[in-house]
Amino acid sequence: MDELKDKTVAARHDRRQVLVADTALFSIAVLWGFNFVVIKDVIDRVDPMLYVMLRYLVATAIFAALVPRSVTRSTKPHWVMGAILGVFYLTALVVQTIGLQYTTPGKSGFITGLNVAMVPFLYWIVARRSPGWSQILGALIATVGLGVLSLRGDLTLSWGDGLTLFGALFYALHIMATGFFAPKVPPATLAVTQMAASALIACIVTPLVTEVTFSVPWQVWAAVVWTAVSGTIYAFFLQSWAQRRTTSTHAAVLLCLESVFSALFGIIFGMDTITWRLVTGAALIFSGILIIEAWPSRREKADRLTAQSQ
Repeated sequence: MDELKDKTVAARHDRRQVLVADTALFSIAVLWGFNFVVIKDVIDRVDPMLYVMLRYLVATAIFAALVPRSVTRSTKPHWVMGAILGVFYLTALVVQTIGLQYTTPGKSGFITGLNVAMVPFLYWIVARRSPGWSQILGALIATVGLGVLSLRGDLTLSWGDGLTLFGALFYALHIMATGFFAPKVPPATLAVTQMAASALIACIVTPLVTEVTFSVPWQVWAAVVWTAVSGTIYAFFLQSWAQRRTTSTHAAVLLCLESVFSALFGIIFGMDTITWRLVTGAALIFSGILIIEAWPSRREKADRLTAQSQ
């Protein structure tokens, strides 16, 4: 009887942890969606690469000051994993930020949301485990939605949409890799190492493409600090913590809700307009995402139960 009671208590504890993890990932999606509008405004004032460099320098400095032990106790394997995640995320952010110059926050958000359809297939390539029919169906529907949303009359993607799609691939790689690394590294350590790696790479690349200056308008500094705190420190730490308690595909589904909020905030702030292409394409992409979540394969269900028990 006591053993059954212990198992029941443990199961309730696991469910609570999963609920908290899901809530954390949902909050990240809301902030990322809002930040599409913030970044769209800031890159009209400064070069995108300079913005990215400043954002990561500020984020790394603040987080390292708050949790210095996460830096001093980091081992070489921790830095290697952090560097891999940093390269994936920084590449995604830079490409997405440049692409946002040539598209709207809503379109950028929905195209970025396609990373949820990419994660199961990337996991299939790496782990040699089939994503299942529902994952394939969901990915196909989401891809059709991308076409409706972004393809022009000659069936080509615009420059901005193409860059955003390329960025979505690296976001998918980041989510998948975080799923592998998160159970092995403390959340604070995994967060600060990838921030530091991203900041270092940005400091090397930025002078090659634009003039480095700290004399920028106050609106730029406000955006840098806000996105550094909300979109980098808060998001990296909570994502690293949450993905110890859920699967990569499940995390990708929740994080892709940023696409909904990016469109919503884009419309509120007058950067997006409601058109039939936006509504139809977004509905198809979101339907594909929901199919992936609502009908996970048997393997995915087993993986999710394994993740929840860790």
